[in-house]
Amino acid sequence: MERAKDLLESSFLSVKEIAYQVGLNDESHFVRDFKSTYGFSPAHYRSNFKNKVAVETPNGSNENGNGHGPTKSGAAQSHRVREHLVQIAKHSILPSVQLLVYVFSYLN
Repeated sequence: MERAKDLLESSFLSVKEIAYQVGLNDESHFVRDFKSTYGFSPAHYRSNFKNKVAVETPNGSNENGNGHGPTKSGAAQSHRVREHLVQIAKHSILPSVQLLVYVFSYLN
């Protein structure tokens, strides 16, 4: 279930694909087990996780407040995002799509 939680946080895989990745062929069985472990359905957990991340970085901006470029913390955040995308690509069953996302984010 820990692996499933990590995939919900770091990938774009569907709940059904995550269930398969962690060795369960029955999505309903996976949802029931995940909910009994964490108190939320996988979809609800993912939604809460994404909302929590959005609250921590409300505008997602890397600017220093005056519109003139990134701050040191913005550069560190950009590095963390790239590292996160690398982890997503490693765990995805769609690595080519994830690679494109990574390359695109690196170019920006």
